[in-house]
Amino acid sequence: MSIEKIVDKLAGKSVLFVGKTKTMSREDIELFLEQSGAVRADDESDESIGMIVFGRLVNPVEEAMCDSMEKKGIPVVSIEELERYYAATIDRDALLGSLTLFRNKERIINLLNNRAIPDRLYCEILKLYDWEGKGPFETDENRDVAGSLVARYYPDINSNHNIQYSPLGPFLVAAQCDDEKLLEAMAMIPDYEISQRSVDVWMPRTLHESLLINPAIPESLLKKYAGSRIERERAFAAMHEKLPTELQHRLYDNGSELVLEALAKNPSLDPSLHERLLKSGIEAVRLSFLKSQPLSDRILDDIQEYDEDTLRAIGKNWHLSEENALKLIRSGKSSLLESLAENERVSPAVYEALYAKKEMAIYRKLATNEAVGEDILQKLLRIRDKEVYIGLAANPSMPQVHLKNFSKIRDRGIMAALASNPSTPIDILLGYQTDSELNTIVKRNEAFGAYIKHNIGM
Repeated sequence: MSIEKIVDKLAGKSVLFVGKTKTMSREDIELFLEQSGAVRADDESDESIGMIVFGRLVNPVEEAMCDSMEKKGIPVVSIEELERYYAATIDRDALLGSLTLFRNKERIINLLNNRAIPDRLYCEILKLYDWEGKGPFETDENRDVAGSLVARYYPDINSNHNIQYSPLGPFLVAAQCDDEKLLEAMAMIPDYEISQRSVDVWMPRTLHESLLINPAIPESLLKKYAGSRIERERAFAAMHEKLPTELQHRLYDNGSELVLEALAKNPSLDPSLHERLLKSGIEAVRLSFLKSQPLSDRILDDIQEYDEDTLRAIGKNWHLSEENALKLIRSGKSSLLESLAENERVSPAVYEALYAKKEMAIYRKLATNEAVGEDILQKLLRIRDKEVYIGLAANPSMPQVHLKNFSKIRDRGIMAALASNPSTPIDILLGYQTDSELNTIVKRNEAFGAYIKHNIGM
């Protein structure tokens, strides 16, 4: 008989609990009994027992008693069955009302660790958890809650168990999860910083910054962070494509240099702000705009008048059409051409035109560009230049057959490039483990890390 049918017949009867529960607290058991119209039996002598719940750590005497009672027709269900049933049929309003009035921390933790609790209810319970102003890894209780969050929302948790209790876990969930309710709950977690190898100022360094790069972040949170006292949080909010126009203007009017630089990167920037940011007296803001926003013909027509930094910024712009990019190449400006060679958003025809310039500085930039087609990469193999080889050896778009050939060259620069390349064959990366310097680079190679986790279970 299913547990649903058993519970339907419990009204006016009692339930005997044997052993320990894991995620159902005393209050949750009482709520279940109240909802089913039953009471808790003191022991097996109770004549009104309608169900026995078989829990954890049951001793042999209790186990024998349960067998005997089941033979008499009294249904015995496992605590896991009851926990799943309770989570699926729980009176949401009654539960949340109880948790709001009586913030039983242990009960909240138990509920958060019950995987049968629906996601929506999980998020509402998470909002009620008191972090006591401490980060998710500063206390055992907070760590337990953070672990429940990662276990539930981190993709493919089964192949990467270590992430569950790693500070990187919540950080990655915050950046990738598309559940707005979870993101709202995570914004209530005291912020913490993770170690960051990148020197890029726009790489998120904290949990809340990670939330702010998530495309799914609700507008209410963007408004909150746009008014934050923390400059970097305001900057990351300024950069978000969902930031409402009125908040863009507010941040422009009151923004620091960092905030204005971020605002200039916003892919949904209000057109009325374009000219003001372009004419900003702050060089970093102006260059940020030139790299990030669609550029008018007027800007591109004045190419001969620009300094080197401006030319490099224009060359990196991801909105350049093929026609405009080819026009820029014809300008002959070296810094502009080299910057275009690094640009991953221009057409194959642009890369071909750049290669045709036959300039070593351009070859070197093309060699590192992942968007460059295999035909040009093949041509670059014929260029006898160490820096070109290093760029090709580090390029994930390079066919593996050529990466294998590079591995035969006993040059430290090329070997280091191969060690960092996620496309380098695993057997080559494994061979580099005996070299302390190369092994350090290999350990940071994401593809190698994924291989180790999958095959060795680290």
